[in-house]
Amino acid sequence: MRRLMAGLCLLALACAPDKGTAPTTDLVSAAEKIAVQRALALGFNNDSLYQALSAYVFPFVEQATPQVHSPGDTTKLTAVQLSVTAGSTTEGLSGVIAWRGYHPTTGIVDSVFLVLGSGLVPPISDSLQLLSTFDTPGTGTAWVIAQTTDTSVQVWQSRSGALHVASASYGAGTSASSGYTLTRYRGTLAGDYHLTAKLVPDSSTTVSTDATYPGGIYAVKVAITGL
Repeated sequence: MRRLMAGLCLLALACAPDKGTAPTTDLVSAAEKIAVQRALALGFNNDSLYQALSAYVFPFVEQATPQVHSPGDTTKLTAVQLSVTAGSTTEGLSGVIAWRGYHPTTGIVDSVFLVLGSGLVPPISDSLQLLSTFDTPGTGTAWVIAQTTDTSVQVWQSRSGALHVASASYGAGTSASSGYTLTRYRGTLAGDYHLTAKLVPDSSTTVSTDATYPGGIYAVKVAITGL
């Protein structure tokens, strides 16, 4: 996974354009996506993992599956998969970006959830821990970010839980090349996650969250080859 992150940092200079046919349902507006990314950027504070996802995954997040829990309480979810092939070696990540409480007038999102595991090919069952790398198969980590103002967030990172990917299905990919080849696929991914996280850095409080999507949620897969 260190090779994956090193390669993506180099590739961040030239992100391939999205030339696919635009989706038309459950669209995420540009303003809402910016708000989600702003909360993540504040929470990750220029972490290399966030930079890679911001360059090669988030630009292709165009749809999100809404899950309505009660009137006025809706969580939006998008599954993501990222694979990088260098020679005969392929490494990758699978996960879910979820959020709720987007306020258009202020550009703030109440809560953002980022759940990532080291598996790539379903079925996947990754235990969620306190990790800084994804070098161990079967493991993953997750973050809960609560935003209070446009410049202030609190961050919790997982101590226990699991990410499961039961299946993933994608249509034909759209590719672009610039010294390497980046291919974007749209589809659906089925599974679930649950986690308990502690406040960073003092671990003084915990939060728990979960989501189940056996029928599938919108998913985007980005495959990079030719490193």
